[in-house]
Amino acid sequence: MLKSSMMVVLALLVAMSSQVYASNIIKLSPNETKSMTNNYLWTLNATCSIKIKQTKSVILVSVLEHKGKVNGKNLAKGQATSVTVKNNESISVSAEPGTTVNIVNAGTDSVQAVCST
Repeated sequence: MLKSSMMVVLALLVAMSSQVYASNIIKLSPNETKSMTNNYLWTLNATCSIKIKQTKSVILVSVLEHKGKVNGKNLAKGQATSVTVKNNESISVSAEPGTTVNIVNAGTDSVQAVCST
């Protein structure tokens, strides 16, 4: 019985790890807003590679719950920042458990971020 319980726990850990370490693609049309939440019990740290057709664009990040970081800048509930991004540039993001953010593409072209943890 103990051996089968350990196998179930191991299988759950492997399944959770595979979800966390997979790449996540975020696509934003001009003026589009997306809300994202870290539903895990641990802080997520990711690096996102930006893909845009223009030379640069502006992304607005607003924290609705808890806290996180964008390019090393600490943000708490109610705080926001704007990030000017360029094609093929990487940005770093971090979100504590339960953190919810709104992300807005304030540019005139679609932006794609390929994020990996």
